[in-house]
Amino acid sequence: MCYAVSDETRYFCKNQTSMDINRPINRRNALKVLGLGMLSTCVPALPAGGNTRKEKKIKRLIFYFSATGNSLYVSRQIAGEEGTLLSISQEIHNENPVYDAEEIGFVCPVYCFIPPAIVQDFIARSTFKADYFFTVGTYGAHSTIFPEFVDNLAKENGFQMNYINTIQMVDTYLPYFDVDREKADPKNQLIPEKIAAVLAAIDKRENYILPVTEMDRMICEGYYRSSGRDRKRPTVTRSEKIVFATDACIGCGVCTSVCPHGSWKVVDGHSVAEGDCENCLACVHNCPQKAISIIPTPPEPEEPNRNARYRNPNVSIADLIKANSQI
Repeated sequence: MCYAVSDETRYFCKNQTSMDINRPINRRNALKVLGLGMLSTCVPALPAGGNTRKEKKIKRLIFYFSATGNSLYVSRQIAGEEGTLLSISQEIHNENPVYDAEEIGFVCPVYCFIPPAIVQDFIARSTFKADYFFTVGTYGAHSTIFPEFVDNLAKENGFQMNYINTIQMVDTYLPYFDVDREKADPKNQLIPEKIAAVLAAIDKRENYILPVTEMDRMICEGYYRSSGRDRKRPTVTRSEKIVFATDACIGCGVCTSVCPHGSWKVVDGHSVAEGDCENCLACVHNCPQKAISIIPTPPEPEEPNRNARYRNPNVSIADLIKANSQI
């Protein structure tokens, strides 16, 4: 089965799948088959609407948002064998967003020191019922006011966070960080230990919210003052103003399925970005050809290393397609 919508793509898939298996295939076509194959097997099944089960209540329900796999990996570790994972990119379309579990958690990256807009929007439009609430933010350089922001966000939407903590991981924001250097940073050796500590605290249902220091506030204030970004939705913009596909694009379509807003399409064999953008850079990091680049937007610089891309080694492209695809 080939997941495709255009006649051109159907023709390509038909010919590739029926070709002589002993005939050599060049790298360009191999990647195209890989991309289309992923799209055929990774179409997500949207939940039918909230937790309407009448059987035993879910023990631990975790909502996650992930662009490069860090938050998905952490979610899996915290969920364990008994937990249930739901992608925020899919659940935000739920027409009956009422969730009931013994424990409810949120795991997401820290964008400009706060949760991504899609996470904020999901929380604002949903109803949650649980005995224990927790949030874990994954970040690269600084998390600053993240715990305080999340605590207030929960209160504004009718529930109380019991536990909020953060885990430092590889920083994937390409305008500022060389991911190759980030991957080699010794701090990464502490990730398993930090995840284990967070998991132990949640298992014990500890009440703890990571303190925000005056230095945290100074870093945050300085950033927003110099960047001029919106303090609640700092990364939301139009995708065509942020990213573009270079001539290396082969139209495999992976970008169309890892984007949580569905803001990529393939036109005449070339990917084109147009639509809402979370600035998560899932498209940039997960392109098999490294064919998507970032448009420098002042005051942010150009990428320090255009060849450096990242996906958590424990998460596949197929996992992220299943989590984020809007097709």
